[in-house]
Amino acid sequence: MVDWIRDFMNEASKIEKYRTVETMNHLTRRLGLNLSEVLKLDANENLFIPLDLQRSLLREAVEEVDPRRYPQDERIMLQDELGEYLNVEPEQILIGAGGDQLIELVFNSFLKRGDEVVSIAPTFSIYELAARIRGIRYRGVPLKDDFTLDLERLISYSARAQVIFLCSPNNPTANQFRLEEVKRIIEEFEGLVVVDEAYVEFASHSISHLADVYENLIVLRTFSKAFGLAGFRIGYAISNSELASILNESFQMPYPASQMAILLSLKILRRIDVVRKAIEEVKAERGSLIRRLNEVGGVKAFNSDTNFVLASFETESKKLYDALLSRGVLVKMVGNILNLENCLRITVAPPKMMDRFMDVLKEALK
Repeated sequence: MVDWIRDFMNEASKIEKYRTVETMNHLTRRLGLNLSEVLKLDANENLFIPLDLQRSLLREAVEEVDPRRYPQDERIMLQDELGEYLNVEPEQILIGAGGDQLIELVFNSFLKRGDEVVSIAPTFSIYELAARIRGIRYRGVPLKDDFTLDLERLISYSARAQVIFLCSPNNPTANQFRLEEVKRIIEEFEGLVVVDEAYVEFASHSISHLADVYENLIVLRTFSKAFGLAGFRIGYAISNSELASILNESFQMPYPASQMAILLSLKILRRIDVVRKAIEEVKAERGSLIRRLNEVGGVKAFNSDTNFVLASFETESKKLYDALLSRGVLVKMVGNILNLENCLRITVAPPKMMDRFMDVLKEALK
């Protein structure tokens, strides 16, 4: 093998990997279950959007799409309609293949080996992974024990950094940060601030309306969560129009999102009434789940501004995770964060699914 390829492979093996669970087909075979018997609550997918509607819109898109063509007019239409939805100019919007691809776009555009990125801890692991594979220094500033920002420490840590990533609402703590604190970071930091608002539709406010006010702000959004299109990998960024134009024309790939994904995004955006109804249903069930969890001995569930709930258990998290999994319930094992031990992250799902989850959880905790 060529020496430099071997060196690359050796270095790559040292990078902590993004952990995904086994496929659903493999899991069902291993557990001896049917697919319908597995309750998947680990990826924060929005199961409140009616599947029949999604499939109906998909059939419409199939009839309209010409797979021989690259998407161009469709992308402009999506920018226009997102502009109306967000009350921003279409020129401020950049379409991408999901939030992860837009995070990579930020790294590829603004950062080079040896630079420094600052974020919070705990938070979405992709920021650190994207830094490590590029030889970029990553620093995570711990949140306070109540999950709020340690603002002074975050600003201090950022003195040598080029970019700050701030997930708000944050994954996995599920809380949204105060607008005034986020604005202070943007105003005092001399580099780029990327605010990841993947879960913002489930929260109380957004900072996207300030993207044309601050020249150093990029806001990331996605169709994977509130809009229920996780399987189509499409997201978008909002910034001032000059920065969006530069990123789009000089750094973004020419056709980052498929024609089908863009068309389906347009169609679900035009059914915003359904999306908003689903969001309200998520919020109602979220409150119910938090209450029900906190009624169980040895469990502490925390308030949430997202479509998932973080909970800490007296039972060892790996043991509980395995006990749930053996019964066909899949959640996200978080482990120990800040001053909390044995944490699991649970996607909020429709009531019948939550009823089953609570029954299985109580059985697993015995």
